[in-house]
Amino acid sequence: MNIKGHTIKEGCVEGEALVLSMPFSFLGDFDLTTGRLNDLHDQAGANISGKILVFPSGRGSTTGALIGFYACLFKTGPLGMIVREAEPVVAINAVMNNIPMMDRLDIDPIAVIRTGDWVCLDATNRVVRVEKNMALREAG
Repeated sequence: MNIKGHTIKEGCVEGEALVLSMPFSFLGDFDLTTGRLNDLHDQAGANISGKILVFPSGRGSTTGALIGFYACLFKTGPLGMIVREAEPVVAINAVMNNIPMMDRLDIDPIAVIRTGDWVCLDATNRVVRVEKNMALREAG
């Protein structure tokens, strides 16, 4: 499945999706040293490191961009981000830390992408390609 959208930060990455139903903040929602989401998050214990992070919106303070910078240095941050609607703090984080990011997709990404799906985020060409997780498809 190919989905068109709006580019926040150009780049092309592919990897496993981690889908959150709650807004995400780089400040306080995950452990900077491990990449694991905290206990208050809907995907508590899941690791964002090297994942295509899919979430409804961002929240938090401008300090989140600095935390995102350290997450990139420690290699505990996401590989790319897909957001329903980006807000300035998450957008700045993507630009400042060179994380490909898209928002305002033609189809709600939370509704069609599942954790474990393989996602090609081609923000340079404004398209997201989703390959369903075969293990989930066979089990369901």
